[in-house]
Amino acid sequence: MNVYHCGELAVIFPPGRDLAEKIQEMGMDANDLAARMGYTPKAVNDILQGNVRIVSEVAFLLEMVTNIPSSYWLRRQVSYDEYLIREKVKASLGNQPLWKKSFPAEACARNWIEKAPEGKSKTETTANEVHTLLKFFAVGTPQAWDRYYKDARLKVAFRISLAEVKDPYAMSMWIRRGEILSDEDPMEPQDHKAVRKKLKQHLPEIIDFAAANKALPESAKDITYNTPEADVVDDCMTGLAELCRKIGIRILFVQNFKTAPVHGMYRWYKDVPTIQLHDRFKSREAMWHTFFHELAHVLYHGKKGICLQNVDITHHHPEKEEEANCFAQKCMAEAGFVDGKD
Repeated sequence: MNVYHCGELAVIFPPGRDLAEKIQEMGMDANDLAARMGYTPKAVNDILQGNVRIVSEVAFLLEMVTNIPSSYWLRRQVSYDEYLIREKVKASLGNQPLWKKSFPAEACARNWIEKAPEGKSKTETTANEVHTLLKFFAVGTPQAWDRYYKDARLKVAFRISLAEVKDPYAMSMWIRRGEILSDEDPMEPQDHKAVRKKLKQHLPEIIDFAAANKALPESAKDITYNTPEADVVDDCMTGLAELCRKIGIRILFVQNFKTAPVHGMYRWYKDVPTIQLHDRFKSREAMWHTFFHELAHVLYHGKKGICLQNVDITHHHPEKEEEANCFAQKCMAEAGFVDGKD
């Protein structure tokens, strides 16, 4: 069998067609096959026409009669079943144009998701695009996406719901992109107490690094919402990520969207404290202030929940946000930024 991608599955016929060709080659008809299998002619005709599935017993009997292994007939049936369900899903996904259009188009320009193949009908194109989005989010249906990101699941796991956000579709893409980048470069699970201890030890080094990297590079002026990530992350960002990785903290730089202007996020992802920052800051001061704000959450706060900065969302512990701001201002002042502000 071939490997199929994004609904590009070729037409597959039921295994009964293979069986019909085989018995013809053997000089038999359906009645002969029925007699040799101990089945009625109607039962065999249903198999030949694909009206019933080939199960283990049938596959074994076919092996005895045709000398073709039962495993072949079972694999053919599974392939045909997969084809049918993919066609069914493709038809349902083609009816989701509004859901697909809810997500920012810049994701394709950034190479976050693949572009749909050209030369297809409007319905097929929509189905391919929806399929690609579902694969990106690792969910099975648009309804599952709603339940995870806007309803109960995300709120249970992280105490927030994106239903409160102005553009939950763009925000969910930003969050999910960080997860994908994390999975592509895994880290060992971390112990919170050990990370806090190492962070306290290395904090002066981080502040010194911030003091030595106060200016944005000239190339930052050319960055747009469509710029691929590889062309955005600079030496300062890479150096910060490497420095924090030694401590056991993951640093991610992920472009945000105009409709979801999040600055930063702190969370524990797969037992690794993760700080995710957007990479279009207008000044290096703004980046450092956001970074130190999120770093405070690692140092002072727990593993449960997601902390989002510059997002209009209910925070259940505003005192933690104030504590993080005070910590950020203190670190900024020690790094030599004016008044410790961004």
